Amino acid sequence: VQNTIENARILQQDLNTQNFTNFLQSWKKVEALYFAGDLNEDFLDTPRYIDIFNNLKEDLNSQMKMVIESKDEPKTALFKNSFKTINALEYVLFNDKEISQREKELSVAILDSIISHLEDINEVYKNYLSAKPKDEKWENALILNSLIASSYRLKEWRIGNASGNSSKYKNDAKNERAEYFLSQNSFAAINAILDAHKQIILKNTYYDFATFVIDKGAAIELLVAVDKIEEMKKDLEILPKDDFSKADKLFKSASDLHNAYYVSLLEQLSIVGKILDADGD
Repeated sequence: VQNTIENARILQQDLNTQNFTNFLQSWKKVEALYFAGDLNEDFLDTPRYIDIFNNLKEDLNSQMKMVIESKDEPKTALFKNSFKTINALEYVLFNDKEISQREKELSVAILDSIISHLEDINEVYKNYLSAKPKDEKWENALILNSLIASSYRLKEWRIGNASGNSSKYKNDAKNERAEYFLSQNSFAAINAILDAHKQIILKNTYYDFATFVIDKGAAIELLVAVDKIEEMKKDLEILPKDDFSKADKLFKSASDLHNAYYVSLLEQLSIVGKILDADGD
């Protein structure tokens, strides 16, 4: 979270493509393993104030076009929560080749809002760390359920919808459905999510989630998940950048990763799975 705040501030100072990519990759890691809402229910919906991918029923791009053309002050023009998200920011920065003064002012205001929410999230985690530790099994259930939800959205929303493999868009591939189509950062986002997963399920020198899983006799199930992450990262390197038209193998690996968490690990660790927020409503 601290890294994301830092990258958001760097982007505010210099609104360039690389800084946007760095910021969105650090945010994807925070989003992939978000459980601040489980620690403090006041923050259950905070990610949606930052990122509304697959959670919006209206055309954000056409609305942001009107915001840019408006003569209102940035804070007035950005009156809706969806206007202050990373998705809105992407349109402001990448709707054409130039970033106008108006677009710079809007971008800074959007990032101010995002940074404020990130600081709230940071505070939740800091408070939890300084509080009395909770039950180990509860904490590990929190982690596994975060991985399950993240892997589901990865395969269905981020890969399946664009590649024509999801139940919603079966055999109807369209790159425009990808998460960051305008800035061509969809593969970068997927990579960042995989990195976040890898950081959790690879064993470290200290006692961690992987140690807990191995101690419970689920080392093989954990290795399957690690292998699938590596497969997906290799696929992303081979495929043409942000082209989902031949991403069937990527989708299959993502499905296998989700099943490794949702079926194998969940059962082996005797953890109760949450009901998934499957359709994004």
